[in-house]
Amino acid sequence: MFNSPQLLRHGSPRESGFCYGHSDPILVEEPSQTAQRVHSKLAPWQRLFTSPSPRCAELAFTLDSNAERVSALRELNFGDWEGLPWDAVDRTSLDSWAQAPLDYPIPGGESGRELFRRVAEWAQTVQLGEHDLIIAHAGSLRALAAILLKCSFDDCWQWPLAYATPVRLNPNTAGFVS
Repeated sequence: MFNSPQLLRHGSPRESGFCYGHSDPILVEEPSQTAQRVHSKLAPWQRLFTSPSPRCAELAFTLDSNAERVSALRELNFGDWEGLPWDAVDRTSLDSWAQAPLDYPIPGGESGRELFRRVAEWAQTVQLGEHDLIIAHAGSLRALAAILLKCSFDDCWQWPLAYATPVRLNPNTAGFVS
């Protein structure tokens, strides 16, 4: 039997079209407002793990003062591209990344596989289950999904994951379910 932890992506950035990885954009709503809105949609949890990025950690600590910051849950490091509008990134580099997003090392940052490895190393140290809540980013949550479902990261790298919407993993549909 598969017991998925609850997963929650941080709230939506106010502006789109930028490389947000390790940087922290202004959000549409304050994390405390997001916490208030989603709290009733969450099942009770025993442990809450969060990315240390403020957009995740502020939400997590509003929900649970005992939340545990996990650096491995940070979003993909966009390095030299951090905070830039996508259309300001060198077109040749962006095209190379688009053709192999998991294997292309972003200048000054990391590749998707490096993100996957750091999430996998952390996941091996904890026994995650249905009474856990994890608040993080699309990239790290997709990596975690691949690990927990024992599927290829290539297969779930592009799975849709809404902002501020609690989900679980379904091994039968191989995806996120609300």
